[in-house]
Amino acid sequence: MVCYRPLSQLLLPVLLVLGGPVATAQRILQRNFQPYFEAHELRGSFLLLDVSANQYTAYDLPRCRQGFLPASTFKIPNTLIGLETAAVRDTAEVFRWDGRVRSFAQWNQDMTLARALRVSCVPCYQQLARRIGAGRYQHWLPKLRFGRMVVTPTTIDSFWLVGQSRITQFEQINFLRRLQREQLPVSRRSQELTKTLLVLSRGPGWVMRGKTGWTMQQGHDNGWFVGWVEQGRKIYFFALNVEPKHAGPVTAKFVQGRRAVTEQILRQEFGLLSQ
Repeated sequence: MVCYRPLSQLLLPVLLVLGGPVATAQRILQRNFQPYFEAHELRGSFLLLDVSANQYTAYDLPRCRQGFLPASTFKIPNTLIGLETAAVRDTAEVFRWDGRVRSFAQWNQDMTLARALRVSCVPCYQQLARRIGAGRYQHWLPKLRFGRMVVTPTTIDSFWLVGQSRITQFEQINFLRRLQREQLPVSRRSQELTKTLLVLSRGPGWVMRGKTGWTMQQGHDNGWFVGWVEQGRKIYFFALNVEPKHAGPVTAKFVQGRRAVTEQILRQEFGLLSQ
């Protein structure tokens, strides 16, 4: 196993607001994780919050503070709002395929909300968005504090994929931390159901929850992987954002690299996800 050592480390004191009106002093340790990205022909940034140590670890800190379209990471708040407003009854409700054949074959079928999140079915969540409507989004999104979403009646089923909506990696972690603690201003049921859908893998003494995302705009691809690991009594939140290194056509290294890079960093640098 190759373990990349950091080229530089720097502790920065910061003042952040996490999940409430009380500001908490936290540290940011900057690390160089570039070799992990290079191995998958990616460039990007990585952010991790170790809750027990009250410390962030960041690779490319300025980029971690840069806003990007949320892509399918928006399926997390979208699920919460859908459940809370009864736009969807529960995670077993079926979304009917509209018959239009799309390039992602797994989308070309009827599926439950649970499966729609698992295979990141954009058409299913576009159906849900139209049920929710712009007015209810404009009511709920400020309450959830999920970045800066810009939604209008004309962009109701696309505002998380194109347009002016933005969220940073710090904001992703802030939101996920409040969800993990069930401190969002929605019912406990909505939060519990959503957290169950986010489970990706388990191992001895740990569980990982998360969601990927991918936007494609005029040849520019941007990808996410956000979530958290519960290992023993400790919790680690992560947010990765990447682009193809040479801005060329997307390959399997981009598609698979979002999760692969994250898991390699978590295992080799933080000792998480042990088999």
